[in-house]
Amino acid sequence: MSEPDHKPDPERELSKEQSVADLEQVLGDRGQLLGDRDQGRIEQDQARLDSERQTEDPDHETTAKAFDDRQGRLDRAQANQDVNQQAIDHAQTGRDDQQEGIDELQEVHDLPPSQQPKPAGASKLEQDARGRAAAARERAEAALLRAQASLLRAEAAEKRTRDQTQRDQD
Repeated sequence: MSEPDHKPDPERELSKEQSVADLEQVLGDRGQLLGDRDQGRIEQDQARLDSERQTEDPDHETTAKAFDDRQGRLDRAQANQDVNQQAIDHAQTGRDDQQEGIDELQEVHDLPPSQQPKPAGASKLEQDARGRAAAARERAEAALLRAQASLLRAEAAEKRTRDQTQRDQD
């Protein structure tokens, strides 16, 4: 006895994909808000440091080293923030492309049956596969940006440790 053919319901599949896209967008928006908060903190710290530099004696060696150390930390934090923002922007581009695809597919599903396109041929399938491969490459590039941010954080931690060790030895 054979089972009846169960074709997936395109509307249901599209609804699931839209739900996932919405969730990804919410998470992306949250990441952007956290990034904005961190950027604001960096800018406040930079303004505070600049203000302190103007009021302190610049010739005092200990003060100059402390300022340089704090400036180095701020520069590393800003570099890290810049890489994170690039990753967020890149991910947003991917989500925008995904939403555009979902919207186009919804438009096709909304057409009357007589106007709906015929099933894709080999060239269309190949084109779609190339599109998916490009999207996978974009996701890999975003992962690379996140890895670079991690590397920057590790390098900053290593430098802080070296600097602290050097100060302890002096």
